[in-house]
Amino acid sequence: MCCVLLGTACTYPSMCGICGIVDFSKPPMTSVVQHMSEAMRHRGPDAGGVYAFGPCVLGHRRLSILDLSDAANQPMVSEDGQVGLVFNGEIYNFQPIRAALLSKGHRFKTESDTEVLLQLYREKGPEMMADLNGMCAFAIWDDQARRLVMGRDRMGKKPLYYRADQGRIAFASEPTALLCDPNVTRDVWDQAVSEFFLYDFIPGSHTIFKGVHRLPPASVAVFDEGGLRIRSYWEPPCPRTDLSDSRQPAERLRELLDDAVRMRLISDVPLGAFLSGGIDSTLITALMTRHSLGRVKTFSISFPGTTHDESRWSRIAAHRVGSDHSEHAVDLSIEELLPELVRHFGEPFGDSSAIPTWHLCRETRRHVTVALSGDGGDELFGGYERYLARRLQVLYELLPERLRDRVIEPLIDRVPATTDYYGTNLSKKLKLFVQAARRMREDPLAVIPRTFSLAEARELTQTGYAPELDPVYEVARQWSGLDPVTRMLFSDMQTYLAEDILTKVDRMSMAHSLEVRAPLLDYRVVEFACELPLRCKIRGMTTKRVLKAASRGLVPGEIIRRSKYGFQVPLGTWFKGGLRNWARERLLDSGHGLLNQRFVERLWNEHLAGKADHTHKLWSVIVFNEWFAARRPV
Repeated sequence: MCCVLLGTACTYPSMCGICGIVDFSKPPMTSVVQHMSEAMRHRGPDAGGVYAFGPCVLGHRRLSILDLSDAANQPMVSEDGQVGLVFNGEIYNFQPIRAALLSKGHRFKTESDTEVLLQLYREKGPEMMADLNGMCAFAIWDDQARRLVMGRDRMGKKPLYYRADQGRIAFASEPTALLCDPNVTRDVWDQAVSEFFLYDFIPGSHTIFKGVHRLPPASVAVFDEGGLRIRSYWEPPCPRTDLSDSRQPAERLRELLDDAVRMRLISDVPLGAFLSGGIDSTLITALMTRHSLGRVKTFSISFPGTTHDESRWSRIAAHRVGSDHSEHAVDLSIEELLPELVRHFGEPFGDSSAIPTWHLCRETRRHVTVALSGDGGDELFGGYERYLARRLQVLYELLPERLRDRVIEPLIDRVPATTDYYGTNLSKKLKLFVQAARRMREDPLAVIPRTFSLAEARELTQTGYAPELDPVYEVARQWSGLDPVTRMLFSDMQTYLAEDILTKVDRMSMAHSLEVRAPLLDYRVVEFACELPLRCKIRGMTTKRVLKAASRGLVPGEIIRRSKYGFQVPLGTWFKGGLRNWARERLLDSGHGLLNQRFVERLWNEHLAGKADHTHKLWSVIVFNEWFAARRPV
């Protein structure tokens, strides 16, 4: 166990699941909310509760992290019975908020951040969100004002789904729980289907179900008899121009990260860290050791015999930082795992890195209840190769059109396809470069990667798709005044990071009742990163410049200098080998008629023949078909 030096004892509620219904026409059935709560038992196996306030019923599941007593159970209700709260997450700065509330006459029965949140609402109402530093999604019923207030943290680390109608709203941490309400439709929304096949995830407030929405990050919502009103309380700041180099910013970044790590080390249960051997996880682990009495427990998984295996790097990192490291070789039984993944996401989710994330969370949970991660470093500090490629694409577009279109691109198109994404595979990188250049040339708002092109998605789904409704376009337009690479960074942060990375980590960790904390996504670190000019992040072919500078002396030099690896599994190769029959059956025998089967069969045949690498496209179709087949009442 990682033992942490703390100045003051304090209590957090837990990671958990929340749900509820407000109906101004007739009192909601408590049994329905109870059913919603039970559908999220994996998010909170330690306790559950339901509380009714006339037109409102609140439900909660609890995974105990700190304050393991029953006093921290939820829903939490004020002494006068006027305000009730269900809360998923942690408020890391609750102690100074509590002290300020005490000075204003508020009284507390517990030491928990849940009660601080409740009292802060009584002091400030919905305006309280700007005071919070943490990861959270919550719902507060105010009986006197007859209103429901819902909020979500700045980066969207904790999820919240809802369905609002005239005079009625239902909400839950996961769509599967929300569907336990018989008033919530299961009808599929064509727009979201197209968005899924474009991005591998469904962006913004959209979900696969008609009428079901995701509360956006950094938003607060108020629902009363007048309807639902949602407003944003925070947005990323724009880059500054008064920073000349990365030396001084590196010092400030290290200070901010050190404090962010320290704040996330409070726990009454075993605590550890994910350690892949990349710069982000290694830096977080190294900072953890500064505040720990014992050796930090770290965890990684390996893929023996593949180019995707990073075990060598995680061992180097563990040795240098002195962690108590556990490495688990993974036998990926995808046939058995896929139904579990689909069930926990509740809607189509095509990022195949969910597979190793599932295994990492499962193995980690066998030893600890809380783990710190390095999520966010690539999006905040420019770690992906596509940011370098975007800079080159600006120059590439200056070449004569005839040279690009008639010589360079046809030549690259004829290069044999490969499913190997790593090492020195120049052909794969060139193909991706040309695909991205074409996409940006045809559609300047298409700033984040796509699995299917727009034309392919339309051919596959044969449904209506409206670009003006696509949240990715909305975000890209918001940052249109920034340079091309920074625009891509900001768009990734508000789409890919929020709805892919964080959704993946939340579902896969909660599937195993594991809490994951991400110090790099402390809003102070995020604001600092956003304000940095691009030259502090990327210069020449060097990425993450300021983060690497902040890591020196803490992270081994060979890890700082190593190439970026993705958290993937070799599906493309397996589709041609051991998974061939399994994949074919799930691709070509869906039975729902929503996809163009001739087009799917063409993709499959081209992949098998080596004419193209359609790994991600095929996996997305498999996931969609599996989800649709499993779409049934809980």
